[in-house]
Amino acid sequence: MGSRDREQTRRRLLDAAFVEFAAYGIAGARMERIARIAGCSAGLAYTYYGGKEELFDAVQSEVVDAAFVQFDAVDLPGYAARLYDRQHEHPEFARLATWHRLERPGRVSRSAEIEAIRNAQNCGLVSGRFSAEQVLALVLAIASMWANVPADGSDHVIRRRTVEDAVRRLVEP
Repeated sequence: MGSRDREQTRRRLLDAAFVEFAAYGIAGARMERIARIAGCSAGLAYTYYGGKEELFDAVQSEVVDAAFVQFDAVDLPGYAARLYDRQHEHPEFARLATWHRLERPGRVSRSAEIEAIRNAQNCGLVSGRFSAEQVLALVLAIASMWANVPADGSDHVIRRRTVEDAVRRLVEP
């Protein structure tokens, strides 16, 4: 098997795992089902990734890159709106993030964002009513509050404005 074939098989496994993990999480996902969707044997899937945990990590790494939204502690309303937009465009990103929080808690470091918020608070640009950790948690919660609720086109615009306004009111000094 050439390197191109290996790369295509790896890609098919990642694509199939993305769908499987978004639907079932780590605990509910089945390597046999992922392999079948990818058009290979479960043994080959285990050869490439070792198991569900490693495959989930590979999928999560790709999703983090694809779902990236520029963080700006001075413009938290804009950041929240961009997060909302990304989740609206790709609801499976939100589902994977939810599974990650449920099944892999504490594995994501947000220390850089927390420090940036803390600095913005010290400069008087962001309210100090809540700790930097609480501000980040609230901003993330507000941005994702409609992640699993379908919206038609007009709802999306209203929801986006609501997210932006709620975060603006939360962080205004």
